[in-house]
Amino acid sequence: MPGLGSDIDGSPMPLSVEFPREQCDIADMLATLTWQDNTVVILYLTGMIALGFWLSRRQSSDVDYFLAGRSMPWFAVGISVIASILSSLTYLSEPGEVWKSGVTHLFGKMLAIPLEMLIVWFLCIPFLMRFRITSVYEYLGRRFGRETRRLGVVLFILLVMLWMGFVVLASARVLAQISGWPLLMVIVSVGIVATLYTMLGGLRAVIWTDVVQVALLIGGGLFTIIYVAVTTGTWLPDWFAASARQLSATNHETLPIFSVDPTVRATVLTVALHMCIWHVCTHLSNQMTVQRYFSTTDAVKARRSFVTASLFGVGINLMLVTVGLSLVYFYAGQGIAVDDNLAASDNHDQIFPVFAINRLPPGVGGAILAALLAAAMSSIDSGINSIATVITQEMKRAEGEKVRQAKIMTCVTGAFITVAAYLLNFMPDDWGIVAALPRTFNAITGPLGGLFLIGMFLPVAGQRAAIAGTICGLIVSIGVGYSSQLGTLFGQAWPTLSFTWVMPCSLATTIAVAWVLGRAGWRPTHSLDGLLWKTDHGEPE
Repeated sequence: MPGLGSDIDGSPMPLSVEFPREQCDIADMLATLTWQDNTVVILYLTGMIALGFWLSRRQSSDVDYFLAGRSMPWFAVGISVIASILSSLTYLSEPGEVWKSGVTHLFGKMLAIPLEMLIVWFLCIPFLMRFRITSVYEYLGRRFGRETRRLGVVLFILLVMLWMGFVVLASARVLAQISGWPLLMVIVSVGIVATLYTMLGGLRAVIWTDVVQVALLIGGGLFTIIYVAVTTGTWLPDWFAASARQLSATNHETLPIFSVDPTVRATVLTVALHMCIWHVCTHLSNQMTVQRYFSTTDAVKARRSFVTASLFGVGINLMLVTVGLSLVYFYAGQGIAVDDNLAASDNHDQIFPVFAINRLPPGVGGAILAALLAAAMSSIDSGINSIATVITQEMKRAEGEKVRQAKIMTCVTGAFITVAAYLLNFMPDDWGIVAALPRTFNAITGPLGGLFLIGMFLPVAGQRAAIAGTICGLIVSIGVGYSSQLGTLFGQAWPTLSFTWVMPCSLATTIAVAWVLGRAGWRPTHSLDGLLWKTDHGEPE
């Protein structure tokens, strides 16, 4: 599948997508969308703020604000988990990718699901739910020491800051072009609304707004599928046949099963390995995900939440691929030119929203745009809430003061991300901002997840060994992810390695270095009672 990268959720996204800088004034915006479309979007944004206000009345303690009283329904938590790792780029890229590789890009994802579900179900969730903690990095402090805990916090904040700034900008550029709204207006609207309801309602507001946002995402996709089926009188067999003809006519290739060449952008097996490692590391070391499980009452409910998230994730991906197939038939299958000449420009990611605006009834296109805003905001609210929670837990504050501090941190973080996303728009295009997305995020995810795996499974590794392993893993991440750029620095023509090898190589390095150094003498200096996965009690070897 040539030209593939990866979104924050580990799913492939085209790296060749264009994010134009052109901005439109208000008159252009009103001319592009109907009043019904604009009304739907405004009602959505207003409704999110109102929901945050309403949920803020239920706060009575720090636990209520940070963990929703540890009493959230498991199904809502599960939906929120998938919302937090599904950005608007995924919502755009999945239907668009059907135009380039058919449905084969989905095989790698589906292949990884059984293994990653088993690992998260049996290892990650029951282990972390053993500890009644608020920040997952508190475990690192207990297992290794204060320095390792701080390292985990720094890596997490860096990961989320990079992710939100890049993804918000990339999403906003697409939304600005297809809607006609000014770029600054899109970024500020998304940033302010998400920050406001998150600051008011805490984790409870984040989870329930995520539920609403996922409902919008699913509703928009299902309506598009039904609309194409009814108006064309066709269904899946016709759409598959049209997709095969379109791939043949445009000389696009399906995803290969495997290749020993590390420069091949992606194969079914490497995508499966990439996805499996990403999900395991995320469910161990990413506060955005783990904090939601902590908001349930016990490990049983947390596991139910995980299964819910997994099923919704599979369902949404299948739905988006079906949307892509239906649009291939609607345009290519019927010989209709794609609106705005997007197919000819190879800018397939914008076909779905452009179809919604130009072909769906008035108001429905606005609902699709609201769904795109929802996907962006579900990422932002999760990030800023988790960062505020982690930083607050690192500060020594009296009970009752933490919520006030967290609200301040939420506003500061939200403002920083909003400003940073807009300023990134002025960076040179040849810096490869969009192409750097998967390599930037995954460079941190593997080593951070490896740090937790060391704590769980390597009793011989102490704090120095764990930190050294993590640093070595980061170095390998950067080396694999930016091999071509590093070669240029040294005056060499080094090949560009596939993004799918970033996490496997960095994770293996992190764990191997920690194990070797632990065996060499960098062992724990304190008791490991209850801190290892194998038993509830363990002593340093």
